[in-house]
Amino acid sequence: MGQEGLSRRTFLLSVGASSILAACGGGSGTTSTSTSTSTSTSASGSCSANTARIPLTIDATLTDLPAGTPAYVYVIGEIKTSGGVVTQYYLDANGIPHVMSSADNLQPAGSYASHLGASGTIGTSSYIDYAQKNYPTTWADYSIPVTVGCKTVLDLSNINAQNMADIGTGTAAFSGRIYISVGVPKLPFTPQSSSQYTAPVTIDGPGEYTLFDWIEFSYDSAGNFNGNTTQVDQFGFPLQLTGTPGGTLQGQYKMKRSDILAAVTALGTAFDVPVTVPPTATAGTYPAGISTLRALSPKSITGQNSYSGALSTYFDAAVQGWYSQWTNPNPVKVTDLASGTFIGSVQTGTGTLNFIQPGGSTPTFSVAGSSGIPSIDIWQCAGSLAAGSAAEKNVQKILAAAFNRGNVSNNMTDVSCSGGPFYSAVSPVQTFNPWAQLFHQVSTNGLAYAFPYDDVCNQNPSIGLTGTTSVTIALGRFFS
Repeated sequence: MGQEGLSRRTFLLSVGASSILAACGGGSGTTSTSTSTSTSTSASGSCSANTARIPLTIDATLTDLPAGTPAYVYVIGEIKTSGGVVTQYYLDANGIPHVMSSADNLQPAGSYASHLGASGTIGTSSYIDYAQKNYPTTWADYSIPVTVGCKTVLDLSNINAQNMADIGTGTAAFSGRIYISVGVPKLPFTPQSSSQYTAPVTIDGPGEYTLFDWIEFSYDSAGNFNGNTTQVDQFGFPLQLTGTPGGTLQGQYKMKRSDILAAVTALGTAFDVPVTVPPTATAGTYPAGISTLRALSPKSITGQNSYSGALSTYFDAAVQGWYSQWTNPNPVKVTDLASGTFIGSVQTGTGTLNFIQPGGSTPTFSVAGSSGIPSIDIWQCAGSLAAGSAAEKNVQKILAAAFNRGNVSNNMTDVSCSGGPFYSAVSPVQTFNPWAQLFHQVSTNGLAYAFPYDDVCNQNPSIGLTGTTSVTIALGRFFS
């Protein structure tokens, strides 16, 4: 993505896998300086003007949520220096960055029990302690209030070398997520020490019963912003992203939230795994009329421990079909813009898919083993499709994208493929990822980030701003 070649995979190596501990930095007592940050949401809840030099605007004027609905924004990210040192930061309500610290964990485990319900019974059946599950340990409140009907503004110019001594360009950019939550339960972040923190998850862990979604981003010392909307892990609610100079509006849908959730249900039981509102939640915990907190993506579904459902073998027949074709004299050619062309063929006897560069005589690398690429690796874009050198990973990402999009062939590339065809438009129709197809279909510009390698062939809804002058994230419509 963008000027420094940052992609979603580059700037989310730690924060993307939020069910594990991510590296973070030292104490929160770092000296910070402000550069005219203000917010258009006053303490009384009324809207006011802002004087930010480079406004990051959370626009809550377009949503159809009722006035008074609790909402919050959280700006969380990391900087990784050239020496490999990673520091995790959050922005406070004044837009000032601070290093995360375990001393920030001032909120108790089991928070909001009066809203989510303590353990007990429903009729004669016992039920889970939803509050304890959402907040299993003490946690840090990094929330910044957002008033529905107003625009809340932070100042990106505070992300600078004076406030963040380790910021730079490339992988040394400040990169992570801008989360937004709606309803009473806030998102928990739990720094473990000066180098690790636990982030919210979409299922089976901290934050599961918080209604939230996010934007992925990076912002560097030269003032360059890269960001995208995403449904790689879930669909919580619509968020729109744009910026200046030159940002094109991303994340705009043709359908309201409830209709998108219904469309996910129509994909079938293998894909319809929602996270629902706890049955013990009190009135006012979530906006009225919301019974589903999120729809889980195939990546999240198959990422659950010991998953063994229908998706675990979903692509197996397609993989074996192509493996039977990719034998001499019918090899597969994969061309990546950065690494060049590689020729692959399945070896008689071993069944492994070996790749060489044209003119080579010995295998450069292999992809997966004799049983072929596992379906789980295609959903996750991980394992055998995320291993080895940069050149290997570039070949693997093209394979992963092609299987997800159902446009596998004997000649694949990311150089001149932005127009497709993808999904059911391929003739003859192949096995494909219907979750990804859905979110590309409901997007007004056809772009979506619906699986981890959806940036192959420029299908991702991203903006890249050089010399950023503004960024706006708009909270979308839920009911109409």
